[in-house]
Amino acid sequence: MGKPSFEYKPPKVQTGSLRTPVSFYRYKPHSGPEPGEEEKEILHICYAEIYNPSMKDREILNSIETTNAVTINIRDTKGEYSPTNKHYVEIDDYRYKNVRWDVLDVRNDFENNAFITVLLGVVHDD
Repeated sequence: MGKPSFEYKPPKVQTGSLRTPVSFYRYKPHSGPEPGEEEKEILHICYAEIYNPSMKDREILNSIETTNAVTINIRDTKGEYSPTNKHYVEIDDYRYKNVRWDVLDVRNDFENNAFITVLLGVVHDD
């Protein structure tokens, strides 16, 4: 008998790859006396794997003016939290201190439902 025709391939992203804390948030209108003030509402905090955008991500970025972009992988929360393009992200890393990232694209992993890939970009400077 020969070797089976299939071989186990470990997933590209593993739990040990998720090392950087990230916070997803949105702004909601502030109920204070000053008009136009917004209040930051934290939606989800987790660990992520961060890397430079792939070729697939760069195709999306071609249509959006960004000054900086990264791609992150987070654990799929099975519906507890789903990122959208109305959310923002803070990455807890000294290289990205005080950077507000816009969620540009979200890709769910329908194969094994383990991770969500999120493309982030800086669309405007504060």
